[in-house]
Amino acid sequence: MADDETFVRDLFRAWNDRDYDSIAGSVAPDCILVEEGSGRTLRGPEGFTQLAKAMFDAMPDGEFTLDHLTSQGDTVVVEYTGDGTQTGDLVLHAGTVPATGRHVTVHACDIYKVKNGKIQEGRAYLDTGAIMSQLGLTEQLRG
Repeated sequence: MADDETFVRDLFRAWNDRDYDSIAGSVAPDCILVEEGSGRTLRGPEGFTQLAKAMFDAMPDGEFTLDHLTSQGDTVVVEYTGDGTQTGDLVLHAGTVPATGRHVTVHACDIYKVKNGKIQEGRAYLDTGAIMSQLGLTEQLRG
């Protein structure tokens, strides 16, 4: 539905603008978003805003670019690219990564169920291996 697509475009604009109130307002109170791969689960508006703040604390220059967006019924699928330089500590599900000063580009895909103008549930797919490699963490594992 076109309105849901506009809603998700506005959500990504809020992320890029660091508009945490709009991010929180776009999420249903009982929403659950699962990061496939890591298994981390974000719950409700607080989970989304905590993730956004943690990401932008670690990468103040971080920005998301929408690459492809499509919807069918109440489901919206968005492919996007995230770019940023890690100048702060990055809090991940597995632990905290001290600032590396390295630039990261990650391609990701989120699937949202949208109802009544809010995200009800979601799944996020991102290449955590690429993130780790770009931050130099895989070199540490080999060493």
